[in-house]
Amino acid sequence: MSIKNKSQKNPALTAEPSWKELYTIGGITCILNITIIVMGVIAYFIWPYLPGYTTTEQIFSVIQEDSLAGLISLDFFLVIGNLFTILLILAMYVSLKHINGCYALIALVLGLIGMTLIIPARPIVEMFTLSDLYANAASDAIRSQYLAAGEALLSLFDGTSFATNNVFGAISLLISSLLMLRSPIFGKTAGWTGIISNAVVLGFWIPGSTGLILLFLSLPGYIIWYFLLAPKFFHMGRAARNLQP
Repeated sequence: MSIKNKSQKNPALTAEPSWKELYTIGGITCILNITIIVMGVIAYFIWPYLPGYTTTEQIFSVIQEDSLAGLISLDFFLVIGNLFTILLILAMYVSLKHINGCYALIALVLGLIGMTLIIPARPIVEMFTLSDLYANAASDAIRSQYLAAGEALLSLFDGTSFATNNVFGAISLLISSLLMLRSPIFGKTAGWTGIISNAVVLGFWIPGSTGLILLFLSLPGYIIWYFLLAPKFFHMGRAARNLQP
């Protein structure tokens, strides 16, 4: 029986022992991302997203009065989710590179660039620093300077880095989802769930409320997708350990 036929009968044979920890990390990351999405949605209704919806002075005030509210309302969960997704993208690469190394590598590079761009797109620490400086300013003139600096930082929340983060991240995961359709490990259900969820994210840029609605609609899709992916990664991790001499 050929290696190809064996791998189709037993997908675990495509697991590589040298990546056993990364497969397991991929599964753990899926579970963490589900938790982050659920917590983020709940937190949104308690502490709504503020940039673009209120003034810089009001944001500084929220930070001073309730630092947790300020942290969450400046998209802290989005930052954490993106950084954890870096680990998932790495796990996807080592799991899918045998399907098509070229496209798997493209997905990896786009994903790493996109996910790391969330850091300059969400200058949360800088906003907290400016809030403290604003609260302790000795004059209205100095406070005006800090307000202007805060407004400049808030423009980054919907700037180029954030746009690239969304587009590159969605395209990266979309490519990986397409490769999953050809993978005996992940299968068509996981592949199509990922395709639909990430395609919906790209619809975020439709003008008006439609884009925002699509973004929220993608969240249940991601939860289902991660729920499907987690056991696949854990299975590969166990298989890789069993294959290790």
